[in-house]
Amino acid sequence: MVAALSATIQCEASAALPAQAPALQRSTESAPPPSSNAAAPSTAAESLLTTPKNGDALSGAKIEPLAIKAELRTHHVSEYVRPQIRISADVRPGHRKTMRKGVPAVYVVTERVTTWNRIAVDRQTIGRVLVQRARPGIVVQGPPRTVDEAMSLMKVTKLIGMVAMVATAYTAGSAQAFPTGRTATGLLARYGVVAVDPRIIPLGSHLFIPGYGNAIAADTGGAIVGHRIDLCMNSLSAALNFGRQTVRVFVLHQPR
Repeated sequence: MVAALSATIQCEASAALPAQAPALQRSTESAPPPSSNAAAPSTAAESLLTTPKNGDALSGAKIEPLAIKAELRTHHVSEYVRPQIRISADVRPGHRKTMRKGVPAVYVVTERVTTWNRIAVDRQTIGRVLVQRARPGIVVQGPPRTVDEAMSLMKVTKLIGMVAMVATAYTAGSAQAFPTGRTATGLLARYGVVAVDPRIIPLGSHLFIPGYGNAIAADTGGAIVGHRIDLCMNSLSAALNFGRQTVRVFVLHQPR
């Protein structure tokens, strides 16, 4: 009786229990590959600016620290100045001759440079010290051949006028320049200085005379009256060879 009752209870218990669930199995399917739309940054600076804040952590990539550094750097800067241009009849028209080479000004410049992973991202100039002064070069060029060349040399864009005149020549050791060598306006008599009648051409006017070149009206003379002009030459022989000629005098600039 007891054995039968025990068998009955076991049968009922077996029927009441649910069927055993199948054992869980680990999935063998791999995770989908990360999207290839995001291009890898080419530099550390681009990575800092373009990578999302949690992008590396989500993708499982190794996070590297960003090295930010600020330092002072110095370097030399050279700056040249424009050469001095002198006109000389000893140089053929259209040609130039360097009489003295220019020396540039040299500065020591100090900068504060900020780098991210050795990439410079900011520069600030905090100091500039002059260590060598500039010295302009000297260039001697022949007289201009045309009015256009003369205007370009004088940086003149508009011609004031032209006057036909009778020209003669003199040297620094003659006429008003003797014995000091200075003209009526105080300038040294040299090639490019001419004597005029101030009633025709005001003193201080810049001129161009074909065959002679650029000139400045800076002298007067007792015989220079009316449409007369006297051209200063470098030597007595040059003055004698010039003789007496009729020339066209182009007025490029007049004093106000």
